[in-house]
Amino acid sequence: MKRRSFITTTVATALAPGGLLRARTRETSDAPGTRRVFAHYMVAWPRGGKTAGPEQYAQEMRDAMAAGIDGFALNCGGWHASEPYYKRRVEMIYDAADRFDGAFKLFVSADGNAQDELADIIRTVRGRRAQLTVDGRPVLSAYALGGRHGTGARSLIETAGRLGAYFVPHLSPSTGEREIDASVAAEIVGKIRSADGYFYFGAAGAPSLLARSTRALAPALRDAGKVFMAPVTPYYRGLPQGTNYRAFETRGFAGMAEEWRAAIESRATWVQIVTWNDWAESTYVAPTGGARQACVYDARFGPILSHEGYLRASRHYIRWFKTGSEPPIVRDELFFFYRPGLAGPREAAAYARPASTYGSPRMPHGPLVDRIFVCVFLTGPALLTIGQNAREDRRPLPAGISFVDVPSTPGLPTFSIVRRERVVLECAGELAVTEPGGGGQYGYYSGWAIDGQSR
Repeated sequence: MKRRSFITTTVATALAPGGLLRARTRETSDAPGTRRVFAHYMVAWPRGGKTAGPEQYAQEMRDAMAAGIDGFALNCGGWHASEPYYKRRVEMIYDAADRFDGAFKLFVSADGNAQDELADIIRTVRGRRAQLTVDGRPVLSAYALGGRHGTGARSLIETAGRLGAYFVPHLSPSTGEREIDASVAAEIVGKIRSADGYFYFGAAGAPSLLARSTRALAPALRDAGKVFMAPVTPYYRGLPQGTNYRAFETRGFAGMAEEWRAAIESRATWVQIVTWNDWAESTYVAPTGGARQACVYDARFGPILSHEGYLRASRHYIRWFKTGSEPPIVRDELFFFYRPGLAGPREAAAYARPASTYGSPRMPHGPLVDRIFVCVFLTGPALLTIGQNAREDRRPLPAGISFVDVPSTPGLPTFSIVRRERVVLECAGELAVTEPGGGGQYGYYSGWAIDGQSR
């Protein structure tokens, strides 16, 4: 199986002033087995706001490339006939990607009413420099193909085939969001029929459930000769004002790391990070420029907490997935994750008020926990100290990757790594742990420290 290293590992030197990538890619069409990592991009909610233009889109691409992400899967809930702004934005996103001369790939993921306009989608993207192709065919994906119960999936797969698309859709099995075992994986293989592969969206579930589902799907799809695009998700918490107000505990980065390892060890073809910018379900990894932003895109999403720690910690696993070998740890790195507002029912009761004006989210796979989670990448043994007011928790750690968690208490946490009596890393959270519901509606805030840099 042919593999190619990711061109943007040299993005820092290849990006000339003005953001134009001077180096050209030699391949315009990839073999299906080329391992790639994409991010699910909500076209409805660009980070740059409702008036985002090519430069704002290009900056999002630079941020993604810096992490090793190969491209965006452009989720479109409509298209020209139903919601014309989707098509206009997609064309602008492709224009923005042109400045990277094919180094950053794009493909549409048709959702909802967009599935009624596959022909125009393919006409719009075919031949674009940034369009991901396999064997000369434009890649097309979808979410919930044919509707919630997939009743129209077979017809849409046939339509995509007639249009010459390389089709890798998501569709729901009969078991819905429950764990996918070998029998359900076989059902999915039967349902996708003449499609070229399958995208497992995941996201809404405990990390262990998503990881086991990935491990069941990968061999079934590989044996059927299909591409498998596996999911990796940082966290999930639906919008309190919406109909999907539920949350799944991920224990800081530990859950995301478990999903990465499932994709790596099961030899999935591609990975899709779910998501880059879904502010409504808190699955975003896009950098937002601060610990807490009062508004990103729309005030209805509430305060947006930084998830940049998830993206930065994922760089190691992205390299691992694409090369097939775990990269050596060449520098010390620390990533921390915690909720600024305590989530547990006992904590809410102690403050004599509900943790949120909307109440607690549904927790189908277990309760949310009030702990501070740390993931460290160490070049050698060292001592980790987590400080909270008068309390200190110390953990001697070996070289390699370690996950540590301690109870969360009100106050501003601090973190340090000491080796041979020398402080090699130290940082503090920018957001204090406060009363229930404090500033994030059960969301995680993440930060990091790397070689003298921190946030």
